[in-house]
Amino acid sequence: MPLNRADPAVRRACALAGVALALAAHAALAAGASDAGAGGRYVETGGSRLYVQTSGQGPVLVFLHGGLGSFDTSFPAQKAYFSAFRQVVGIDQRGHGHSPDNDQPFSYGQMAEDTAAVIRALGVGPVDIVGHSDGGNVGLLLARRHPELVRRLVISGANARGDFDGTLAYLRSRLQSSASFGAALPPDMRAAYERTSPDGASHWPTMVAKTKDLWETRIVIDDEDLHAIGIPVLVMAGDHDAIPLAETARIFRALPNGQLCILPATGHNTMGERPEEFNRIVQVFLGEGGHN
Repeated sequence: MPLNRADPAVRRACALAGVALALAAHAALAAGASDAGAGGRYVETGGSRLYVQTSGQGPVLVFLHGGLGSFDTSFPAQKAYFSAFRQVVGIDQRGHGHSPDNDQPFSYGQMAEDTAAVIRALGVGPVDIVGHSDGGNVGLLLARRHPELVRRLVISGANARGDFDGTLAYLRSRLQSSASFGAALPPDMRAAYERTSPDGASHWPTMVAKTKDLWETRIVIDDEDLHAIGIPVLVMAGDHDAIPLAETARIFRALPNGQLCILPATGHNTMGERPEEFNRIVQVFLGEGGHN
């Protein structure tokens, strides 16, 4: 399907090809991803069973992946870098990565509550958070609902509204079939899902349909709630991001303690396309500019 501004959900789905390709580029780092016993464990969150990986020592840094991704596919370069001086925690949201799905629809609010439950179960709050795409949306809701759990937040490619490309484009997206939506996804994404999901390959169409519905959430977080987030938030995006820069700027302007960083010649997958710049910028924002 052509990639154009009239199909924002498909445009973001196609942009995720960069995430899938990053997995192949970092194959050595992700080689053990299919083994749920390698460096991870399951945390029960009251209705969800989430796979959580931890590595390194130091102040806790939690990573929240994007839609149809996982910690392993989204952040291999960040795990390798930050675990040298941080305790890195990677969470696979329900139905993603190693975490099994259940019969409930996906929602950003529930993902935020699940993330809060994991942080409490690990006994590690307040923590710093890095969230990409859907993970950035979850991070914003987590900071709003549970400010006692979050010290600083980094978001990249997040969106506060599902209709960021206008009402007409939003309605076109709503009318698109889940089969058409799924056909626009990069094949590597499905392959990564089938390698790791405890639900098996047959669950992929359900995963796609749930993700389409999730991405059509019209209001993820409103301006009033954004303005109520008092912690420092670094708002990042690529200058060729799937999320329009106007949406990124709108989130930044609504945050009372926001900082804005647009990476040049970069798409939606900022942390995979420019890992060295991404890591260094995040490190400085978190107040650890002295590490190499």
